[in-house]
Amino acid sequence: MRRVLTAVIVSVLCASCGGGIGSYEDAMEAQAEIMEEMVDVLEGVKDQASAEKAASEIEALGTRMADVVAQVKKLPPPTRDQMQEIAEKYGADGREFQTKAAAQMMKLAEYPVLSEAWEHVMANMQ
Repeated sequence: MRRVLTAVIVSVLCASCGGGIGSYEDAMEAQAEIMEEMVDVLEGVKDQASAEKAASEIEALGTRMADVVAQVKKLPPPTRDQMQEIAEKYGADGREFQTKAAAQMMKLAEYPVLSEAWEHVMANMQ
């Protein structure tokens, strides 16, 4: 179970977002902040016009995410202890976020413009 959790955290860190990343904890904080912003943007989508506006905001947030990915890749690999500490510190928050985000992610299917923006963001994080 710990190996799976470690793999998930490393994946999240490598797909993170933000600026001024000097540690994996910085990356987790930046990632959480930007993902919260993305969910907030999706919460504001009520119709096609708001979906189009949200798509451009998601693209901008995606640029921030890509910046963090680049910075995380420059960090030395985390130790097992660092990964465990991060998992313990952010695990509950991550589960809470997933619940909150799941409802908003349905809007990606409802509004193709959002889905396209999201796919573009994910492609740029690799």
